[in-house]
Amino acid sequence: MDLQDKVALVTGAGARLGQAVAQQLGQLGMRVIIHYHHSEKAAKQTVKGLPGGESQHLLMQADLKEFSAIKELVCKAEEQSGPISVLINNAADFFPTPLFSTTEEEWDHLFALNLKAPFFLAQTVGEGMKSRGEGNIINMVDVSADRPWVSFLPYCTTKAGLVSLTKGLARALSPEVQVNGIAPGTVLPPPNHSEMDLSSSVERSLLKRIGLAEDIVQAVEYLLKSDFVTGTILPVDGGRAVY
Repeated sequence: MDLQDKVALVTGAGARLGQAVAQQLGQLGMRVIIHYHHSEKAAKQTVKGLPGGESQHLLMQADLKEFSAIKELVCKAEEQSGPISVLINNAADFFPTPLFSTTEEEWDHLFALNLKAPFFLAQTVGEGMKSRGEGNIINMVDVSADRPWVSFLPYCTTKAGLVSLTKGLARALSPEVQVNGIAPGTVLPPPNHSEMDLSSSVERSLLKRIGLAEDIVQAVEYLLKSDFVTGTILPVDGGRAVY
C-alpha cells in the first residue's frame, strides 16, 4: 500500500506501543488519528512527535467499550480527516485476574475493550475500505494467545479470540483489504506483571533479550508495505513461541 497522505487510525495511541506506532506512521507520510481514552496528556505528546503536529493529525477521545462511541469516533474522524485506509487495533487493558477471584465486571471489561472493540472497529471501517478497493487492518494480539498465563486467563482468552477474528476478517474482507496480527513477546513490560517478570521472560526466549518498541514498529511497517500478506499472525517475540 502507498502510505503517503493516507489516513491511519491507531487506537490507544497515547502511550507505549501505540504511541511508537503512531509516530512512525506519521514519519511514513500518513495522517494519523490518535485515539485515547484517559491518556489525554500522553496523547498530546504523541501529536507533538508527529510531522505537522495538530495541523495534519487528529486527536480523538473515546471509550471503545461503548458501541456507540466506536461509530461516533469513526464518523467524526472520517469527516475531519477523510477515509480511513489503515486501522491499528492496539488499545487493550491488562491486569491480573486470578481464577477464583475474577469478577464478572472484570471479565466484561476485558472482553469489551480487547475483543468487541476491534471487531466493531473493523466492521465500521472495513466496509468503506472494501468498497474503495484498498485497506489494511492490523490487530495487536499476544504470545499468551497460544500459551495462556494462569493469572491472566480472561486477558489471554481475549487475545486468542482476536487471533481467530484476525483470520476471519482476512477472509471476509478479501481481496480488497489485508488483515493481519502481530503477537509481541515481552516488549515494554507493564508494571506489576509478576508472572512475566523480566528475567524469566528473557530466559524463555531464544534471543535472550527484551523486545523494543522499534521491533513492533518495524513489523507494522512491513505488514503495511507488503501487498501479499494477509490472514497471518506475525510473532515478534525473540523466538519465545518456539522455545
